[in-house]
Amino acid sequence: MTALPPGIYRIRLDDQRLTTSQDGPVVLLPPGAAPEQEQEFMVRGTPEGNYVITRPSNLFPSTYLTYDEAPEKPDAGARLLLRVSEFPPCEWKITQGAGPGTFTVAVAGTDLTIGIAPIKIHPPFLELKSSSDQDHGWLFERIRDE
Repeated sequence: MTALPPGIYRIRLDDQRLTTSQDGPVVLLPPGAAPEQEQEFMVRGTPEGNYVITRPSNLFPSTYLTYDEAPEKPDAGARLLLRVSEFPPCEWKITQGAGPGTFTVAVAGTDLTIGIAPIKIHPPFLELKSSSDQDHGWLFERIRDE
């Protein structure tokens, strides 16, 4: 398994870009979306070997990547959101994916991973899915140090 060093990343699935509105669900933009629509994420490790994913900002409170029911135990189908300062923040287990340079991102302590919601809307939003439903990996494109 390759550990992700702390830093600022774009998180991609294939050639699609991961982005979000200020306070809405996290969605995937299609290939060729305008660069200003791309979302950057700060990824930091925790002492337990998990990761916390936030929007890069020097403001307090921070905005964390989380899911609908947080901090309750998640269920499959929970949508991913960016939410202001949850404490403790949602922790993610990031492990090597099936393809080269890809990663699987799961809620720490569960088998629920980030995937695309099956609802046919544009842009598609992301939700938690059973790890057995996943056949792809996420690419973490390092932009810069934090």
